[in-house]
Amino acid sequence: MNLFVSLVLATATAHSRPAARPIAYDSFYRDRALYHIVQADIKSGMVTSSTIYRHGLMSSWKLMSSANATVGITGTFFAPASGYPVGDVLVDGVLKVKGYRGSAIGCDSLGGVDIFDTRFSQSVDWSKYRYGLRGVVRLISNGKVCPNPRAQKFHDPRIWSHASRTAIGLTKSGKLVLVATKNNVTLSALGKAMASRGVVDAVSLDGGGSTCLYYRGKMVVGTGRRLSNMFVLQERAPY
Repeated sequence: MNLFVSLVLATATAHSRPAARPIAYDSFYRDRALYHIVQADIKSGMVTSSTIYRHGLMSSWKLMSSANATVGITGTFFAPASGYPVGDVLVDGVLKVKGYRGSAIGCDSLGGVDIFDTRFSQSVDWSKYRYGLRGVVRLISNGKVCPNPRAQKFHDPRIWSHASRTAIGLTKSGKLVLVATKNNVTLSALGKAMASRGVVDAVSLDGGGSTCLYYRGKMVVGTGRRLSNMFVLQERAPY
C-alpha cells in the first residue's frame, strides 16, 4: 500500500470516529461517600455556562426544561418560603437579585468561567460577565482546601455541619467540575473529594434538601424541594 492510500485511509478512519463529548459524567467514592461528578471542557467552544432564576419557587424538572439544559446543579442559597436568594443572581447581563456576602461564580460571553471572592456588604462589578451567582462558600483556593463560612459572614450552623452538598470548581487545566453528593459530609470532606479530582478552585453551593444534579435528561441527584435558581450547562455544536 503506498503512502498516499495510507494517508487517505487514516484520515477517513479519523473522521468516522465520533467526537468526544465536551461534557461527561462519572462517579467516585471517597471516605465511603458517593460523589457524582460532571466535567465540562469549557475551552472546547461547545459548552455554554449560565444561570437561571425564577421569582418564587419551581420544580427542578421545570427549571431544567425551561433552560433546555444539558446539565444543571443547585444554585445559591435562598429563603425556603419565598425562594429569594441570599446573594446576587445575574441572568443574561441583568442583575435579578442583590445579596452582599460570599464567593461568586461569573460566566462571560465567550464561555469562560471565573470563581472569585467578594467583600462582605459591597457590590460586585459584574460588567465583564453575562451570568453569575454570589452567596456561595469558598471551598478550595489555589489548590488549598480552606472552607471558612464564618469568615464569609455565614451564620447558619447547618452550612458547616454534615449535609448533602453541591459544588462547582475549576481544574488547573481549566475544566469546569460540578459535584453533588446525597451523603452527609462536611465542607472539608467535600473540598478534599474535589481536590482529589484535580480541582484547584471551588465553591460550595446550596445543599441539604436542595441538593440536585441533572444530567442529560436524568435527575442523577433529585430533590423534592422546589428551587428558585440553578447553574446550568448547554452543549452545542462547535464553531
